[in-house]
Amino acid sequence: MNVGIPLIMMIGLQWIAGFATMGALRIEMPRSQSVPLALLAGMFLHTFAFFGCELLNIPLSMGTLLISGTLVAVLPHVWWKNVSAFYGRLLSRPTWTFTIYDMIALGVALYVAFIATWAAWYWPVTPFDAMAGIDLVARQTVDEGTIVNRVFTDPSLVGHLSNQPFYAPFAMLLQVMYRLVGFTYGQLWVPIVAIALAWYLWSVLRELIHPFIADILWICYILTPEMLGYSYLVQTDHINAAFFAIGAILVWQAIARDQKAYLWLSVIMLSGACWSRSESILLVTIGVAASLIFITRAWSWRTAIVYAGVAGIASLVTFGLWHVLFFNAYLPVHPSTADQIIGFDLARFVQVISDTITNVVADKGLWAGSFLLLATIVVVNAIVTRKAAPTMPLVWIGVVFLGLWIVGTTFSAAIVEQTLRRGLFKVIPLIFVYVAATELLQRASRSLTQWEAGRTS
Repeated sequence: MNVGIPLIMMIGLQWIAGFATMGALRIEMPRSQSVPLALLAGMFLHTFAFFGCELLNIPLSMGTLLISGTLVAVLPHVWWKNVSAFYGRLLSRPTWTFTIYDMIALGVALYVAFIATWAAWYWPVTPFDAMAGIDLVARQTVDEGTIVNRVFTDPSLVGHLSNQPFYAPFAMLLQVMYRLVGFTYGQLWVPIVAIALAWYLWSVLRELIHPFIADILWICYILTPEMLGYSYLVQTDHINAAFFAIGAILVWQAIARDQKAYLWLSVIMLSGACWSRSESILLVTIGVAASLIFITRAWSWRTAIVYAGVAGIASLVTFGLWHVLFFNAYLPVHPSTADQIIGFDLARFVQVISDTITNVVADKGLWAGSFLLLATIVVVNAIVTRKAAPTMPLVWIGVVFLGLWIVGTTFSAAIVEQTLRRGLFKVIPLIFVYVAATELLQRASRSLTQWEAGRTS
């Protein structure tokens, strides 16, 4: 089957949906950030509308895919005045200039992107959680036209399924979409998400710091072993990291740039995080609560309360639509979530923290030098500059650890070396953004800029 035209149509509709939504929200953002962000936002909105067809008992097919995509692409254009202004900025003349070191960084990134894309296209789905969960449901959905298919009722599958059919609607719906388009293994969306996140992060880093330092940090991020390994494997973790980390960065950027519109875009991204991993509802709740004092200082308590309310409602709706409504009104079988809750125990909490640090964080084979870089910069920056700023990225990093430790303590199925390990994907982009924004590296950036200016003259 020729997948080119259907793929272009689907991604095009998702991109338009993201651009139009950002325009409707009056987002003013560098194009290098808005382009990858729009694609991610459009993917989320499209899967949400596509799932709405399932709730309305409309068969899931290629036609349903394109109609739901067209709907989410067209709807934001109701606010045409705002959207047209956004399009005008989007189509303005590019102003970027590239240097030799930019070309080297791009060369490394494009090579890695090619490998990830080729692997997703060529290799079959291999992770157990996907084969016995996400992808299994997706394959049967394509055959039967509904998520409520025999995967959940076939007696021969009882006791052999992963728990992810119940907890990963975003990834599962993307598998359905890409299989409907014609990809044999469906999983091409994984490297697309990874590339979009890396693209967005590169632009943010270049905005924060001298491009040469930004390129070095960016390559370190791209080559983080665990993140790289999951850039072509069907799991919930990379897509969850993309939406959660970007949502956290947008809250920080909203305050730094004095743009409230970024807060509403962060709501979409954090809702996407809740759509991709079930424990994200806890992490988003803690993160939003922790951000209120910063939003209050920047604007007012009223803004902070409105943001908390909108973010809370949006995340709960996203979470509840699948985990409450769909579980109870549509699925013939229910996950045994209550059986996994073992209650909070202080001794177990301490043990989970200890295991996380010794078995996961300290493993350089997983993260290379990411956590060592964070610890070093925090200490040296505090000693040399006597500043901890920027505080908010550090707060969100702490939110991820705290939330995962609570999950690991209270749920028996949340294994430190598996669930919590992959949950830490969300921290890695935040580490590099924090490092770039510290006063220590800002001084290095200014010195490098001055040296370049003197050398040129």
